[in-house]
Amino acid sequence: MKETLFFWEYLLFICCSLILVSCDNSFQPLQENDTFFFSIQGYLDASADTQWVRVGTIRHTIDEPPDPDGIRVTLKDLESGETVVMRDSVFTTRNVLNYWTTMEIKHDQTYEITAQHTDGNTSRVTMTTPAELPDVHIIFQGGIGVQPGIRIWIDDAVEHIADLQSVWYVILNPGTENQRRIFTFPLRNSLTHSFGFRGSYTTRVYWERELAQIEQVVGVGTTISVVNRQIFVAAGGPEWNDNISSIADLEYFLAGNASNVENGLGYVVGVSTQWFRQDTCFGPDGSNSAPCVPEERYWYKE
Repeated sequence: MKETLFFWEYLLFICCSLILVSCDNSFQPLQENDTFFFSIQGYLDASADTQWVRVGTIRHTIDEPPDPDGIRVTLKDLESGETVVMRDSVFTTRNVLNYWTTMEIKHDQTYEITAQHTDGNTSRVTMTTPAELPDVHIIFQGGIGVQPGIRIWIDDAVEHIADLQSVWYVILNPGTENQRRIFTFPLRNSLTHSFGFRGSYTTRVYWERELAQIEQVVGVGTTISVVNRQIFVAAGGPEWNDNISSIADLEYFLAGNASNVENGLGYVVGVSTQWFRQDTCFGPDGSNSAPCVPEERYWYKE
């Protein structure tokens, strides 16, 4: 009986040791290190007047955002040498600070973002913006036996299509609650190549399908008033990774994941974005379809 008791005590000791070792390994990515200093994530948009990036520190805990004191973030145009200090925002997300600047970002230009602490630890990332977005054609499709919607053609001169979305602006329960809501539907992965318009990437938008998904989300008994529909298109620069589904997915990366940040984590790319109405785009005389003219985003998320 003594030998049996010793065996079970020894087995319990081994199991506890294995559990402790396993728990210790799970915290390795958050331990102090001399390789990764900052996380930098986001994009520079050559079509926007304000640029935003998120910067975080690599440390033991990610429960609270870092203290901006002692952190300096700069944006540099590598061709002209122009450098600006990015400003930290009054609002933060869970584990990062938001930095912004109104520095003009040009197409086909290379930029460097540097995050540096007063202790000398530095992370930096270099990215190049794409050329201007090539022609986009949108034509309404509908009629007898044809589901209403649009077809989109994007000139295949674009090197990387980083994002393509159908965006709906609706009011829920108009006249009572008047809740403004924005719903987005990803389209990038549905693109196929076509010889239309001398070579294009194309896809189809079915309004009834998207409306049905909105109705499913808001639930039975909710009245929906569709205010507007737009198409959002983003071209990516040479650093764009086609495995990323959209520019909204440039999230915080832990060690071992894809990153283009030197001495840090995260992913930053150059993009060029445009918004278009979901309707046939006509030329000046209104008789033939023509490349679509970009417009402003209809609503911003509240």
